[in-house]
Amino acid sequence: MAVVASNPGEIVLLSPVTGEVVALEDVPDAAFATRAVGEGVAILPTGNQVVAPCDGQLVKIFNTNHAFALINDAGVELIVHIGIETVKLGGQGFTRLVEQGSQVKAGQPVLELDLEYLRNNAKSVISPVVLTNADQFAPLANLASGAVVAGQTPLYTIKSK
Repeated sequence: MAVVASNPGEIVLLSPVTGEVVALEDVPDAAFATRAVGEGVAILPTGNQVVAPCDGQLVKIFNTNHAFALINDAGVELIVHIGIETVKLGGQGFTRLVEQGSQVKAGQPVLELDLEYLRNNAKSVISPVVLTNADQFAPLANLASGAVVAGQTPLYTIKSK
């Protein structure tokens, strides 16, 4: 597992899933594409494991296991949302590996996916990874592009204002 050194006042998020980076505006969901939910990028997953993108507390794991929210010590609030309209699957295609309220480390597995099921039953498997309180930080930096590896590839950097 790669450990990314960050400068004071910077948090480097690791990709939560292996796949290809997709621009947020290309997500087939208006709430994400218009940045109403937050700033970030999305990933078209090719891997079946979803990991914590940084150290923090899992403050919410949806009952359907399709998304989780994480807050770190610097006040960064993230949502990792697997697929689009996956809430309609009622939890099918997702296995929770960590309970809500847990402290997690960057790269720690949180969910396991049945990607084949999700590809066949979800509107899309494109998975947004967004900073929901972006207004409290400087604009995101070092946005990844191309292929990313869960728990290893830096996805983007969050800097203090």
